[in-house]
Amino acid sequence: MVDDEWIDRNILHNPEVRGALVGTAKRLLPICQRLAIQEGCTEFADSLRIEQGTRPGTKSPTGIKRPYARVIAGSEDAAEQEHGSLRYPRHAFFNRATAQL
Repeated sequence: MVDDEWIDRNILHNPEVRGALVGTAKRLLPICQRLAIQEGCTEFADSLRIEQGTRPGTKSPTGIKRPYARVIAGSEDAAEQEHGSLRYPRHAFFNRATAQL
């Protein structure tokens, strides 16, 4: 029988699940860095890092707190470089890197 405790113990806090999430982020990070360097955005490439944690579960109807691992850009202009603005063209590094996985 699958209940909330079973899901929490076997899926949400399972080291293998968290390892798989981190593994995907570790494969995505160098691809993003390579694309940024090729486009001349070295500051963007240097600011990329992997962040992992647990979602708070406040928006989930069941309140499940799911683990996550993601690649984060920490530069000041990261959002502008990724999505485009008047100063920067749209690069879409994360979308292009995900397509290459």
